[in-house]
Amino acid sequence: MKIGIITAMPIELSYVLEQLNFTPKEFKKNTIYYADYEGCELALVSSGVGKVNASTYTQLLIDSFSPDCIFNIGIAGGLKQGLMPLDIVVGSSYSHHDVRIQQMATLFPKRSVFHADDQLLKIINQHDIRGITGCIVSGERFIADETERKNIIKQFNAVAVDMESSAIAHTCFINEMPFVAMRCISDLADATAADTYEANERLASNHVGKACLTVLSSKEFGYINFA
Repeated sequence: MKIGIITAMPIELSYVLEQLNFTPKEFKKNTIYYADYEGCELALVSSGVGKVNASTYTQLLIDSFSPDCIFNIGIAGGLKQGLMPLDIVVGSSYSHHDVRIQQMATLFPKRSVFHADDQLLKIINQHDIRGITGCIVSGERFIADETERKNIIKQFNAVAVDMESSAIAHTCFINEMPFVAMRCISDLADATAADTYEANERLASNHVGKACLTVLSSKEFGYINFA
C-alpha cells in the first residue's frame, strides 16, 4: 500500500517524521520524505499554507508517487458546539467556504461537496482516537471572527475550518484518488483564535500525527481494494 501524507506546515508533519526512518528528496522547490511504515510505503510533504499550495502538491504527489490513497493531517479551527482544543475531527465531506455554492455546483467539476473515501473512514472509526466526523470547510484566510464563524456554520453545518482540506479533496476527486483528512482542533475560530492557536499549535500537531500513525498501523490496510 502506497500512501501520500500532506500537511500544510512543517510543524504538522514533525511528529510523524520523528517516528520514521525517512529519506528526504528535493522536489519542485520542496522536500518529499519517503519512508516505510507497518508494511506501507509513505511519501510525505508539507505543501505550504493555503488551497493553492495544497492543491499543487497534491497533484505533484499523485503524479510522482502514484499513491493508493492520500491522507491530509494538521490542525483546524473548531466549529461544532462542544468541540475543544486537542479534539480530533475526521472529515467525511469537504467544501470551499470562500466560493459561492452555486458557482461550485455549475462550473467544473460541478460539485460543491467532496466526500472522503468510505473505506478509509471505516478504518479510522475502528480506532479509539476519540474523534468526531463531519464536514470540514476551507478558505484562503484564517478564521478568527465570531460573525464569520456563525455564517460558516449556518451555511455548511461544518464541524471544523482550515485552509487546505477542501482543495486536497477537490484535487483527489478529479484524480479519482481515495482521500481523507484528520485534523486536531487548535482553536475555535473566534475572537480568541490567534492566541489559542499559538498556545496549542505544537500539541495539536503532535496529537493528530500520533492519531494518523495509529490508523496507518491498522492491519485492515492490507485488505483494502480501492479499485
